[in-house]
Amino acid sequence: MRNLLLSLVYFVLVVPAGLISRVVRDPLSRRPDPAADTYWVTVTGGPASRQAALR
Repeated sequence: MRNLLLSLVYFVLVVPAGLISRVVRDPLSRRPDPAADTYWVTVTGGPASRQAALR
């Protein structure tokens, strides 16, 4: 009985929340952009030296 109740809660609350969040926003910017020349992202900043990176 408990498994049935937990499954029902999962499919009523968690699944719709996940589907709605996918429709509303794209946190990883996975949608294709036809106007983009490249999808590489330039990283600025970062460690100044190898020792700083290993700290």
